[in-house]
Amino acid sequence: MSFAAVVMRRVVYRLIIVQVILTFIVALAYLAFQNINGFFAALFGGSITLSGTVLMAWRISRAGEAASTEKQQGYIEIYIGAIQKFVLTLVLMALGMGYLQLNPLAILVGFAVTQLSFIANKVDTSPASS
Repeated sequence: MSFAAVVMRRVVYRLIIVQVILTFIVALAYLAFQNINGFFAALFGGSITLSGTVLMAWRISRAGEAASTEKQQGYIEIYIGAIQKFVLTLVLMALGMGYLQLNPLAILVGFAVTQLSFIANKVDTSPASS
């Protein structure tokens, strides 16, 4: 496995752990200060971010494999992943707010807080820690 793949795996694992923790913190805050409906809506909002993270990690992994044979295909994989993540986010937001009738503010807060994990995710990328 290449060093880049090892680093990406570290980044994704840590990011998912941070997102799960943030999702539960927001959901528990909604449970404490509002009701069970807010709790489930916040969980749903956080899971939207989690699903997008997993999708992009898979696409980036495929891009790395594709780039080893043809550089252009790696770029295409990343663009396809970005489009899929955008569409997945829209569909899940519509599903949660429209069909499931979950609290829209709780969904958005759960989603937004877990999105902040992208800023706070710091992973050691030095070769010595592999």
